Amino acid sequence: MTRKVALVAGCALVVAGFVLALLALAVPWAHYRLAVDVPVDGADLDHSGGIAVFQLELGWWYVLALFGVLGLVAGAAAATGSAARGAGVAALAVGVASMFLASLVGARAAGASVDTVMSGIAMVDVRATRGPGVGYGIAAPLMLALGAALLSVRTQRN
Repeated sequence: MTRKVALVAGCALVVAGFVLALLALAVPWAHYRLAVDVPVDGADLDHSGGIAVFQLELGWWYVLALFGVLGLVAGAAAATGSAARGAGVAALAVGVASMFLASLVGARAAGASVDTVMSGIAMVDVRATRGPGVGYGIAAPLMLALGAALLSVRTQRN
């Protein structure tokens, strides 16, 4: 593979990874539904919504790892020689760790459901499901890390 092809392919992967990272941070990682049935007075509650990665347990660790991958991409793009290659290898390692964290955060978000619970005179039902942010969150570090690896081989060896 020529260095020019590595540069173009690396830039394309980094741009795609950056878009996926923005989507991962903007789209809900979990959807929840809270239903409370109170037989007295008809004060029932039915509420649903989305949960962002920042609101989930271990979510901030994922965000920090994603920013770490972005920093290593910048290092691989700006550096030359062995420094660029080191940033590319480090980006691959941090990218794999970020993918693992995204998978763990998504599994914990979906596993946090509570079935119907009798609480005094009310019945509480809480259900959580995975949102589309988990898929974006798994794909973004992969694309960024592969882009960094390609950008790191664009310079002559020193």
